[in-house]
Amino acid sequence: MASRRTVKFSLQNKITILIFTLLIVTLASIVGYYMSMNWKNAKDQMTNSVKKVTKNLGALWSVARENGRVNWKVYGDYMSGFVQVDKNVIAMAIIDSSGIVRASAINDAVVKKYYKDLKTGTDKNETVKIILDQKLDDAYKVKGNLRIVDKTEAEKAKAGQVKAVKGQKPAKGRAIKAAKPAAAPEPALKSTGTTQLVVKYTMWGIYDSQNAMVLNTSILALVILIVGWLGAWYLAKYISTNFNIIVAGMRKVAEGNLDVEVNVRSNDEVGVLADDFNRMIVELKQKVRIKDAFETVADGLKDMDDIKKAYKTLTYQEMTDKMMKGYAPTARPDENKTIFIFIDTSAFMNYSYELMSEELKVIIEKLIEKVSMTALEYQGAVFKVTDKYILLSFGYPFKHKDDMKRAIISTVEIRKELVQIVKSKLTMGYAVEDFSVNFVMVNGNVSKNFVDRLTLEKYGVIIDYINFAVKYGEKKQYSTDIYATSDIASGTGALANFERVDSVAMREGEAIELMKLKGTKF
Repeated sequence: MASRRTVKFSLQNKITILIFTLLIVTLASIVGYYMSMNWKNAKDQMTNSVKKVTKNLGALWSVARENGRVNWKVYGDYMSGFVQVDKNVIAMAIIDSSGIVRASAINDAVVKKYYKDLKTGTDKNETVKIILDQKLDDAYKVKGNLRIVDKTEAEKAKAGQVKAVKGQKPAKGRAIKAAKPAAAPEPALKSTGTTQLVVKYTMWGIYDSQNAMVLNTSILALVILIVGWLGAWYLAKYISTNFNIIVAGMRKVAEGNLDVEVNVRSNDEVGVLADDFNRMIVELKQKVRIKDAFETVADGLKDMDDIKKAYKTLTYQEMTDKMMKGYAPTARPDENKTIFIFIDTSAFMNYSYELMSEELKVIIEKLIEKVSMTALEYQGAVFKVTDKYILLSFGYPFKHKDDMKRAIISTVEIRKELVQIVKSKLTMGYAVEDFSVNFVMVNGNVSKNFVDRLTLEKYGVIIDYINFAVKYGEKKQYSTDIYATSDIASGTGALANFERVDSVAMREGEAIELMKLKGTKF
């Protein structure tokens, strides 16, 4: 039978951890996605803000014109106001195509807070140039093309017309006034795309926003995880509790208790399983009841038949024994071979029944009861009862392939019961008369329902040898041992260990190797 498996990691813990893990993964994915999108949106907002500022600065050219030139202070003032509004701007500047800073603004508060070690110059534009060119940690630079011109296209076109008039010849009949020499145009900035607005942002503002978001999200996630853990634990407990109820019912059934009914109040698959289990128990009880009834009837019929055979054999043997006065035929090859167990009870005959103690009477009664029940259990036969021995037979009238195994087991059980009975009496302080009950196992034959002569001779010389050894050996209050011939000892080697006692001589000179049981293997 397979050993019972122990629970090392319960189903409740597995379900709870699974649900909690799924909850953590889901929350982590949501928070990660949200932070990534927030970071991308922050950079997109910076880029869009620079585009908007670029557009606004480009629209200032009509206001910033003075005498055909650009008043860069107007752009500088606008950018100074912008850096005060957007707290993430470190510095910003308008740089022409030659790399000259035309207008700039710097957020001193941001520089002092986050970039104290930044090297700056004395000039504002130079300081901004350093900030924009220098690589700063946690900073993000955005560029935008800017359109700023110092003359209108109309003025340029007019200047071109004046040049054309100076080169024409006067028409006939008309005098042409000499045009005044045109003033040389002042140098103008390059047209659209050559001037850039460069803005450098600090990322610390985004970090602060992200940290605040992480803190708030963590608090929310902690609350969700606690609620989720409690919910998962309750759900797992609900499921596992129902399973444990069914498992407990199964365990009782495995122990042989069929008066079991599991009560699971659930409308899911577990409830269906519980109903199926209860129906199975009802059907199983019905089948067991029918099976027990059949077995009882069959066992009764079998026992009755065995008892009839045993009784018939015993009574016939006793009747013929009295008539024939101890007749023992000579064995022939075609007779029934069997294993005989002689239980020597001659020691009891030394006492008159009326003078026996009650303790010894109880021992004799229980011994006879045990002999009868054991012979019946292992389907042997109480073949003969005399004033000197009780004779058991395994092989006749009930023959089995393992009669020798049945014989050795029966003998050991009877002896064990006898020893326990005597020891219990002695332990309780009762006085038990000295006696010895020994068991002798020999192979023999049954001829015409009689024990063959050779078997009786074997038993006679063996028991004489044992009694002589007991009489002149060490004195014991009681003695009981199992003896066997060498062929019995070799035939039961898989179940018992025998040791050699002596070589006992028969009347006709033949010797018998006498063995004594030393221990069993069952």
